[in-house]
Amino acid sequence: MQKMQPVKKTHQEELADIMANAELDIRFVIALAGDRTLNARERDILQRMYDERGEGLYSDILSVLTHRSFPPKQARHLWDEITEHRKTLRTKLNRDVGISVAAHDYLTNIAGLMAAVGIVEESKMSSLASVATRDGLTGLFDQTSFKHRLKEELERQFRYGGPLSLVMFDLDKFKSINDTYGHSEGDIVLKNISDILVRQARRIDTTARYGGEEFAVILPEVDLKAAFIFAERLRQKVMESFQDNPYPVTISVGIATNPTDSAENADNLIRRADEQLYKAKNSGRNRVCLEEEPKKEA
Repeated sequence: MQKMQPVKKTHQEELADIMANAELDIRFVIALAGDRTLNARERDILQRMYDERGEGLYSDILSVLTHRSFPPKQARHLWDEITEHRKTLRTKLNRDVGISVAAHDYLTNIAGLMAAVGIVEESKMSSLASVATRDGLTGLFDQTSFKHRLKEELERQFRYGGPLSLVMFDLDKFKSINDTYGHSEGDIVLKNISDILVRQARRIDTTARYGGEEFAVILPEVDLKAAFIFAERLRQKVMESFQDNPYPVTISVGIATNPTDSAENADNLIRRADEQLYKAKNSGRNRVCLEEEPKKEA
């Protein structure tokens, strides 16, 4: 595989792309609200946007949420009030209503600055919901959403039966890539890894960037043997995909399986898979480790 090089854009081109793309607007709003972590490139772009536009950026944020215009200084003040109002609602309702609902409720019912809640397009709401659960660089589920999905899958498994496997893997010696070739090159590697993972996974599987250079995939209806076949194929695909690079890229993989009719806790299953992952790293890297299947009683 030829080494992929990022296309360099000018500062003005990057800003133009962001403002022309509604999904990116929403992505930044969600990140500023604390629902998603920006990657290094996004933080740099956001800082340059603020340097160029100052408090006018807050006017744009409220425009994304409400389709209404507010002066920059007022918008900055309102944004602070909206984020505090969201915390208040979370405490009173014992659930998070999200930044969009908090903004409309505050501006309509508290501040009295909007006569009625504007209707947000279905496509934009779908994009908002999707971005809120996704990692900014790879597009995979983030850790919080992954844990929620794992809990749901374990509950479904306990109710209806069937095995469930969890595969967790980590890039080997990834720090050396960042240190030698730079974080932008590291980001390219992470994105390529996520693309390989998505191609290997089924539609019913849940793929996630667990954090940093660690990834995870939930495999419903997959037993330990089948999970090993999946993981070994994934390991080989990663190694082959980067063989023409000036640096090797390999992964260490750990697998844990919850058998049929077993009531397992999500955190425990993650811990078990993580233990196998670190066993793979400590035994030489670029390999798959898994728990032994329980022996059947005679």
